[in-house]
Amino acid sequence: MRFTSLRLFELAIPLAIAALVPLSACDGDSGDDEAADDHADHSDHADHGETEAEGCESEDRDDEFAVGLSKSGDVVSATFVSSDPAPPHKGDNTWVLDFTDLGGQPMAGLTMTAVPMMPDHGHGTPVNAVVTETETPGRYEVTPVNLFMTGLWEVTFEITTDGGTDSLMFAFCVE
Repeated sequence: MRFTSLRLFELAIPLAIAALVPLSACDGDSGDDEAADDHADHSDHADHGETEAEGCESEDRDDEFAVGLSKSGDVVSATFVSSDPAPPHKGDNTWVLDFTDLGGQPMAGLTMTAVPMMPDHGHGTPVNAVVTETETPGRYEVTPVNLFMTGLWEVTFEITTDGGTDSLMFAFCVE
């Protein structure tokens, strides 16, 4: 079968329309496909009491980042050694934290996960953070902490120790 330029053009139109249909169906809510595609920015905060102009300045549920910021659970304390970038920003972040018992002794050999969630949106991130113990006793690197949207993120550490489990949460508003 021989195709002419006109026939190729006629075949290309339905293909182009079919390719655009999924894009037009997007309503701006975050979904796994959008989150994975370069971690799209969804700036509609009107349903959550935050406007585009206010940004993080009006957020009062977040922690103020600083090296030395610390949280304690029932068994474990975690203290920020560093964040890259600092303070945490939209996109991939690398955190280094020291984990100690409540007496301040480093806790090596912990098993843990870091789970980012946007409480106002009810979703997490499609990218799993990897927690790696460093050579310094009790020090762990967490990367990537993927905060792919602007707004409030809560990152919960679920920690398993020899004595049981514990949980800590840090909250940051990112722009």
